[in-house]
Amino acid sequence: MSGWRWGDWQAWVCRSPALGIVVILLSLLAVLVTGYFVRLREPGLAYGAAVAQVVGMQQALQARAAQLAELGAERRALEEAEQHVRTERWRLSAGEGMSEWLETLALSGHEHGLLFERLDVLDERHEPGYRLIPLEIRVRGRYPAVRAWLEQGHRQLRLLNVARLRLTRADERSGLVVGQLLINAYHAGEALPVPAGLAHEPARPAPAVTAFDPFRAWSSARLGLGLGRIPLEQLEMVGTLARGGRHQALLRSGGHVYRVGEGEALGRDEGTVVAIAADQVTVRERIYIGDTWQERHRYLLLGARMTEEVGDETGAMAGRVAVHADGDARRLGDRR
Repeated sequence: MSGWRWGDWQAWVCRSPALGIVVILLSLLAVLVTGYFVRLREPGLAYGAAVAQVVGMQQALQARAAQLAELGAERRALEEAEQHVRTERWRLSAGEGMSEWLETLALSGHEHGLLFERLDVLDERHEPGYRLIPLEIRVRGRYPAVRAWLEQGHRQLRLLNVARLRLTRADERSGLVVGQLLINAYHAGEALPVPAGLAHEPARPAPAVTAFDPFRAWSSARLGLGLGRIPLEQLEMVGTLARGGRHQALLRSGGHVYRVGEGEALGRDEGTVVAIAADQVTVRERIYIGDTWQERHRYLLLGARMTEEVGDETGAMAGRVAVHADGDARRLGDRR
């Protein structure tokens, strides 16, 4: 069988039109495939690579956006932590110097009727980021007063750490205790601004005062009820009531008015009302000074939020004249 000749092929195609169409389509497909590999293959591969690169960049952009969102949350957490650290570092000394804090300590002790027998400021120690100042304190007073004083110091803004505390009874007769404390005070080592977060903190309640004293027998404990729990400096005489020749004084404290008579307890230093006049209340107190009990008289004068401590009648008269003169001056100014 001899090979195909062009004429035979043409004749065969003419006898079968369908075969001719197939031949033409195959020829066109061959031309397109050849053209693709010659002209379009490299641009197509480049386009596919570009599309893959765009998809990869979009995925990387989405991952970076997620990382930025996490970084934003971590950054906010870091800022909050830094603000908390600044606030706590400010609380180390609460913006007070040592002299200011010692004055606050003395006023607080006087308010509770304590006697400071010793106060030593020891050498400060430098720690990473702050300074530590130890103080040795020896106070004398009644146990409820010492307890209230310690509680008040614990509730203040300044950070204080009671490293050592020892309470002992002074003696059998006085009913006083001696407190020996080692208190650690702190300082940030630099001046810090007052944190804004303090404006949102609620006011701290006043420390509770209890009459319980573990150093005294329960049968001899004196109940600190009513005006027996309030210092005389916080009482003001506003008037008197007379009935059957006996006077009762009207005393005001904290927005409340109390009625007291002779023989009733008044103040924290075992005070007792011994006399009531129209313009004056005389209170006898027993205080422990110099290892012995001593008595003193204090006076609440009408319209004056103060007490005059005197040692004789001359001093009492001078105190009354001074207060009355001040009251007359205020009344004259009000009339004008």
